[in-house]
Amino acid sequence: MSESIPVIGTAIVNNPYWLHRLFMSIDFPVDDFVVFNNNGRGQITSEVEAIRRLDNPYVKRVHVTHMPANIGCSGAWNLIIKSFMKAPYWVISNHDVMFEPGFLEEMHEKAKDPEVGTVHGSGGGWDIFLLKDWIVDKYGLFDENLYPGYCEDMDYGMRFIHDDVKRVLNLEHGYYHGKYKDYSDGSQTWRSEPRLQTAVHTAHELNKRYLHMKWGEAWQAHVEGETHKTPFNIPELPIDFTTYDLSFVRRKHLGF
Repeated sequence: MSESIPVIGTAIVNNPYWLHRLFMSIDFPVDDFVVFNNNGRGQITSEVEAIRRLDNPYVKRVHVTHMPANIGCSGAWNLIIKSFMKAPYWVISNHDVMFEPGFLEEMHEKAKDPEVGTVHGSGGGWDIFLLKDWIVDKYGLFDENLYPGYCEDMDYGMRFIHDDVKRVLNLEHGYYHGKYKDYSDGSQTWRSEPRLQTAVHTAHELNKRYLHMKWGEAWQAHVEGETHKTPFNIPELPIDFTTYDLSFVRRKHLGF
């Protein structure tokens, strides 16, 4: 494994301040930093584009894609993976994360263990995580029915519950999510644009109902033996099975 992170990817809907902070906190070599602008309304195009002009000597290449509409968190995460499909792993981060010195180097070092499938910043959370290529090969991409966000991480974790996947759940070095080192100030998307709060939280509830059907009523507790071993409890379905239910996704559309 080379001594650089192959890819760091993120998606953004609003408030590019946090994105610039994320970029400037990178203190370990990165081959490709990619941003998917999910604003869909042309409100932050120039500010996001400006990240190309920021000077961070640790980042070799910067890629910015302005989506014509909000494709959701899962959709953007999948595009990060698909855009760099030959990478041995991907680091995927919320745009409002800031790395403390040494965090990325430690994450990269943990990934050198070939048996490790995922590396998480803190508590097994998915606000900043590293995903190995063999995990995607076995468990698939993120479920884009879980639009626009929330529960896509829980769904992915459910695919491991019956397998002995080696995961690094905590790192010694820390990071910020929003203003603090915990999730209490996270989710800057709706905090930066309060009118989205109701729509986003409604989508969250609908997504939880969807996972009740997909993994059983005990999915939130991750209780082995009380959750489905295959999606929707259909034995013939592989663990990486995903669909795209257009009507269900339309019910949660944010208007952009």
